[in-house]
Amino acid sequence: MKNVVEFTVQGSGKKLQVSVGAVFNGGYAGTNQKLVREHIEELAKVGVPAPTTTPTLYPLSNYLATTSDRIQVQHGETSGEVEYGVIWHGGKKYVTVISDHTDRNLENFSVPKSKQACPDVFAPEVWDWDEVKDHFGDLQLKCWVTKDGKRELYQDAPCKAMLLPDAWKEKFEKIGVNKDNNIFVSGTINTVNNTLVFGDFYEIQIHDPVLNRTISHSYTVEILPKGIE
Repeated sequence: MKNVVEFTVQGSGKKLQVSVGAVFNGGYAGTNQKLVREHIEELAKVGVPAPTTTPTLYPLSNYLATTSDRIQVQHGETSGEVEYGVIWHGGKKYVTVISDHTDRNLENFSVPKSKQACPDVFAPEVWDWDEVKDHFGDLQLKCWVTKDGKRELYQDAPCKAMLLPDAWKEKFEKIGVNKDNNIFVSGTINTVNNTLVFGDFYEIQIHDPVLNRTISHSYTVEILPKGIE
C-alpha cells in the first residue's frame, strides 16, 4: 500500500514527502553486550525467547510508519521504545527520533509479528545526516512514560550506546535497506529501571548537545474496546 509520511527539516522548514518503501527495525543492537544481555533478560521476564543471533533486523510493512500523536492498540500489554531513525529520501539521509511501539503479549510468540502489530511513531521533524554524522554518537535519546497519571523518566542514553548506522552497512546492503524512501529504526536502549511499563502516554526526544537543538514528539495510547466474538 502507499503510505506518504511528511517530515520537516528542522531549521529550514523544508518538507519531505516520504512515500515509505519499508521500515527495517533493528534489535539487540547495543554496543555494550552486557547491557544487551540485560535487555534480553528484561524481555525474558515477560516470556520473550532469546534471539539466536544479535543484532537482529526485521523488515516491516510501510504502513506502520506514522507521525500521529495517538495510536490504537488491542490490549493493555504494549509499550514504546525510544530509538533513532535514519530516513533515505531524495538521495540524502535524515535522522529523527522514533518510538518502536510493540505488542508485548504477541512478542512471547514472535518478535517480528509483535512489531508488525503496532505502529512505529516518528517525530515529524528531522535533521540532515551531514549535520550530525561527525558527532552522531553523542546525540542523546530520552523517553518519559506516563502510567495512571504518574510520569517518569523511562529511558536515557546516548546514541553511541547503540550500534551506529555505519556499523550496519553490511546488513543494509544484504537486504537492501539503504534505498530511497526506506527507513531504519535502530533498536532501543535499556530502560532506566530495567522494567517494562505499559504506558498511557509516551514522550520521546533526541538531543544534539553539539548544535544545542532537540527533536521531540509525544503520543497517547488508546486501548480499543473488546470485540464481539
